[in-house]
Amino acid sequence: IKFLIGFHAAVTLGPKVTKDRLTQVACMHMRKLGHGHSVIFFGPLKVDRSIHDAARKSDGDMIHSSDILLWAMGKTCTEIQNSAPYWAQQSEETMLCGTMHGRSSVVMR
Repeated sequence: IKFLIGFHAAVTLGPKVTKDRLTQVACMHMRKLGHGHSVIFFGPLKVDRSIHDAARKSDGDMIHSSDILLWAMGKTCTEIQNSAPYWAQQSEETMLCGTMHGRSSVVMR
């Protein structure tokens, strides 16, 4: 889809937004963001407070797009940290399953 110059998009922020989800929604579809296209973010009060906390801003301070990016990067880091044990377990199970069937799923040199 090609958007006209002056197009405005709305992005809803939720508690599980990561940088990947944010960039897919906002940036990937709006190729001229900052050059004729603009985006406005909406979110519940809980997300607003979380962004203020991440940016170390007072409740009355205005939030800028850089604050939202900082918040989304923090959420991404938290998701990676929380997922690491799961990924390690999956890797271990894959290796174990490969060894049980007489084949190695990992090539060592």
